[in-house]
Amino acid sequence: MPSSSGRYSDVSGRYSDVSGRYCDVSGRITALSRSSSAAQAMEGVCAAVCTAFSVAYSGYFFTHLARHIARAWRESAPWSSKATSGPSLAACLPEEEAKGEEVAHQAAPAATAGPQHPASSRRAVPAPAPAASVGEEEAEEEEGANESAPAVSPEPERPTSSSTSSVLAPARAAAAGSEEACSPQAGNSSTSSSCTWSTSSSSGSREQLRERTEDECLATLRMLVSEGDPEAKYTELETIGKGGFGTVCMAVETATGEEVAIKKISLLQESSNELCVNEIQVMRHHKNGNLVNYVDSYLVDEELWLVMEYMDGGSLHDVIRETRMAEGEIAAVSRECLQGLDFLHSKQVIHRDIKSHNILLGLDGSVKLADFGLAAQLTAERSKRRSAVGTTYWMAPEIFTSKPYGPKVDIWSFGIVGMEMVEGAPPYLMKTSRTVRQLISSGGTPKLQNPRQQSAWLRDFLRCCLETDEDRRWSAQELLQHPFVTSAKPTSSLTPLIVAAQQFMADRRY
Repeated sequence: MPSSSGRYSDVSGRYSDVSGRYCDVSGRITALSRSSSAAQAMEGVCAAVCTAFSVAYSGYFFTHLARHIARAWRESAPWSSKATSGPSLAACLPEEEAKGEEVAHQAAPAATAGPQHPASSRRAVPAPAPAASVGEEEAEEEEGANESAPAVSPEPERPTSSSTSSVLAPARAAAAGSEEACSPQAGNSSTSSSCTWSTSSSSGSREQLRERTEDECLATLRMLVSEGDPEAKYTELETIGKGGFGTVCMAVETATGEEVAIKKISLLQESSNELCVNEIQVMRHHKNGNLVNYVDSYLVDEELWLVMEYMDGGSLHDVIRETRMAEGEIAAVSRECLQGLDFLHSKQVIHRDIKSHNILLGLDGSVKLADFGLAAQLTAERSKRRSAVGTTYWMAPEIFTSKPYGPKVDIWSFGIVGMEMVEGAPPYLMKTSRTVRQLISSGGTPKLQNPRQQSAWLRDFLRCCLETDEDRRWSAQELLQHPFVTSAKPTSSLTPLIVAAQQFMADRRY
C-alpha cells in the first residue's frame, strides 16, 4: 500500500508537470496567436495607407497629364497663336517702321584695341549666345535646340529683336501715312498672327515701303558723311575685330600719324543704313570724355567707314575674361561708366546695349562707352520706349514685360556688367534665351554666387542698380554718390590689369 501510494504520488507529480508544460505551451501559442493577429491588423493598416496614397498619386499624375495634353493641344491648334510664356517680342518690321519703333540687327563690333582673340580663354568662361529674334528662338526650342553657349568671342553678334531709332524722323514721316502700325501689346496673344496676316495681304506695298525707307536712310547717310577717299587719308595696319555687319581695323592718319579705329559696316544688310545713321548722329552730337570720340565717316562702295578714336586697351570684356578685378578697380570702372551714362541721360539719350563688350579701355586707364547703333533719343512727345532692344543677358525686366521704359534700363544693364566684373560672366549664362527672359522678367534681382566674399558697399551698389522696380532703381547721378563709387581707385590702377590681359592673349596666340 505505501508502495502503491508512492507510485501514485510520482505519477500524479509527473502529470502535474506535463500539465504545467501544456499550460506553458498553450500560453505561448495564445501569445503567438495574439501577436499574429496584431501583425495582421498592422498589415491591413499599411495596405490601406498604401492604397490611399496610390490612389491620390494616381489622381495627381493623371490630372497633370491631362493638363499637359490640353496645353499641347491648344498650342498646336491651327487657330491658336503661341503666347504662353509672356508677350511676344516679335513684330512685323514695316509697320513698326511706320510707327517709329526701332529694329536692331547684328551690328559691327565695337572699336576694340588689339587683334582678334582666339576662342580659348585663360578663364574658359563661355560667352553669351547672341540674342536672336523671338520667332527664331521659339522655333529652335520647339525642335529641341538647347545648346550651351559658344566659347568666348571678342565681340558677340548683336541681337535682331529691336527697332529703328527716332533719329530717322524723315524716313518715318513717309512711312507713317501709308502703313498701319502693328506693334506687340503686353498680354495680346493674337499679335503674331495678326502681323503675319497683314504682311501676307499687303506684301507689295510693304516691299515698296521698305525700299523707300532704305533709300531715304541712304540719302541721309550721304548728307552726314564726308567726301573724299579715306584710303588715301588713312593707312590700315591690322584688323582688330569682326562682326555680323563688317570689320574693325586699326589705322594711322597719314598726315598726322594719329592712330584711329575704322569700323567698316556693310550697307547690303537689311536695316543697316538705319543703324549707321543712328550711330553717326549720336556720336556727332554728344561729345564727352567717357564716350568714344567720333572722328569722321565715309561711304566707300557698299560700306560705311566710321572713323573713331582708337582705344588701345581693348574692351572691358577682355579684362574680365583674362584677369580678376579688385573692388577698387570695379568701382573705378563703375564711376567712369556712370559718368558717361549720366551725360547721355541728361541729353535724353538711352544707350540700350550696355555690356562689357561695349565698354572700351585705354592703356592709360581711360574708360569709355561705345557702340551707339541701338541708342534712342527721347523727346517731350515721346518720353518712353517699348521696343525690345538690347542683348538678352543684359536687358532689364521692363523690356521683357513690354512696359514703357526710360533711361534706367541702362542702369540695370550696368548692374549686370557689375556682376560680370565680380564673377567673370553675366547671370544665367548657360540658360536658353527664353529661360533667361523668364528669369529676368519674373525671377527678381539676380544673386551673386558668393555674396559674403564681397563688401557690403558692393552688394548694396549692385542692389541699387538691379532693382526690379524701375521707379525705385537708382539713376546714374544718384549712383555716382554711392559710397562704393566714391571709394574708387584712380583710373591709372586699371593699367596693370589691361597690360596683363593683353599679355595673356598674346601668349595664347603664340
